[in-house]
Amino acid sequence: MNGADALATALVGQGVEWMGTLCGHGLNEVYAACGRAGIRLIDTRNEQTAAYMAECWGRLSRQVGVCAVSSGVAHINALTGVTNAHFDGAPMLLITGCGPMSSAGRGHFQDFDQVAAAASLCKYARVLDVPERIPEIVHEAFGAARSGRPGPVHLTFPMDVQEAPVVAAPPADPGGISAQGMWPGADSIRRAVEMFAAAERPLLVAGSGVYYAGAGEALTQFAAAYAVPFVVPIWDRGAVQGRHPEYLGVIGAASGGPRLLEDADLVVLLGAAADYRVGHLLPPAIAVGARVLRIDVDPTRLHGMGGADLAIQADPSSALTRMLDACRERKLAGFEAWLSEARSRRDSYRSKVTAISGPREKGLHALDIVEAMAETLDDEAVVVVDGGNIGQWFHQTMARDRYPETFLTCGASGVVGYGIGGAMAARAGYPDRAVVLLSGDGAATFNIADLECAARQSLPFVMIVADDESWGITVTGHMKSYGEAMSCRLGPVDFAGLANSLGALGIRVESKEEMVTALRRGLGERLPVLIHAPISGGLPGEDA
Repeated sequence: MNGADALATALVGQGVEWMGTLCGHGLNEVYAACGRAGIRLIDTRNEQTAAYMAECWGRLSRQVGVCAVSSGVAHINALTGVTNAHFDGAPMLLITGCGPMSSAGRGHFQDFDQVAAAASLCKYARVLDVPERIPEIVHEAFGAARSGRPGPVHLTFPMDVQEAPVVAAPPADPGGISAQGMWPGADSIRRAVEMFAAAERPLLVAGSGVYYAGAGEALTQFAAAYAVPFVVPIWDRGAVQGRHPEYLGVIGAASGGPRLLEDADLVVLLGAAADYRVGHLLPPAIAVGARVLRIDVDPTRLHGMGGADLAIQADPSSALTRMLDACRERKLAGFEAWLSEARSRRDSYRSKVTAISGPREKGLHALDIVEAMAETLDDEAVVVVDGGNIGQWFHQTMARDRYPETFLTCGASGVVGYGIGGAMAARAGYPDRAVVLLSGDGAATFNIADLECAARQSLPFVMIVADDESWGITVTGHMKSYGEAMSCRLGPVDFAGLANSLGALGIRVESKEEMVTALRRGLGERLPVLIHAPISGGLPGEDA
């Protein structure tokens, strides 16, 4: 056994079955060891895609997604996925090869401090420098990635350490490093219940922390028990598996939303950032005098921006469970009148979104695509959304009734171009589910060559490209502010033909009926299917 074998054995001990990768300097022994350990290598044409696979698997499964890339610029390319995991709080591990420890700092090939480059984005970053300690270091890295607020970690793996002999040893037991519940104190819960008792219009803002804490059921139980409306910040992970009358969709979208946050007299941030999506918790985004309750497992996210009347360090699942019990003991009254008003506002806004004044018969509209998806996909389908303009349409329509764990968006970073890696990860991790990638045309071209990798490695999914020949969300903003679109128009691309040239199946559609037919066909194919859907229309709620 050598150092690379020790790493692969430790990864298997942590439950790793596959990793995204791109070959190159410093990876040969790692590849050989993964082959011996039974870890599947899924190769890509861009380190970004490999890293997106890892972070998307972390976001989809709460498990640590793993990728491996070569040294130098390859490491920098992979940091795009690490950045996404950093913003979202997703567990992932980036393994980067490098030259020998013995010549580090002396100018060997692609010699630079990779750990320092990754450290500001990672919860844990170090060099695998001692062969005998590899299982221990891997255990530490996985523990950091999963604990508290999850996040990315990094290991640089020198070639001489990979090749060094290691006495065979079992991997560290992963049983003690899963995220643990952090229970709130009794006094904090008492004060939180008093805030609810004094409120008339409470609003729960359920961020990604709810998802990573596995708090979806606790959230819906609490909301249902007291008729409390709740929303999800756009781009955060959803945890609403079913359809619940208390769920009112997303907030913070560029395309707007119903007036809810502004009129709430109690705003409860559950594992959510106090960022631009909630107006930094400052007027006029929230009402003057509105009280704020913040609950988060990460203490650094409790006191920034607009502050809070009460900040509780706890995981949302534990906090909601204790709050529900305490509210029952106090015999708290429900908020049915406020929920009814909030639902009416939501429905009125949604009517505006779907009331397109332009003629639909001109051809496909973005709304046709999401309607076709809603009509065709079952509740278990994994939907990956990549793109600003089409993402707004998705959130204002298909995500209006439920926001399950199987809906994956760019995350809080707002990245575009991650979608093919996300779809490949979804297919690798969920071989029996439908996987659909809904992409804008700009986002699609970032890493579209990786369709070849998906086709060659039997990772089928359906990719819908909503093509308006522009960076649509930017065009809308430019036209409003400047009266002209500046450097945000795109030329025509034969996406169907391009897909065919990459070993996938390309289909062009011109109507909603053709969209439904192509989508149903694509779900039955055993290779990636790209549906090219030229569209018209701006942002939701605007004139088409």
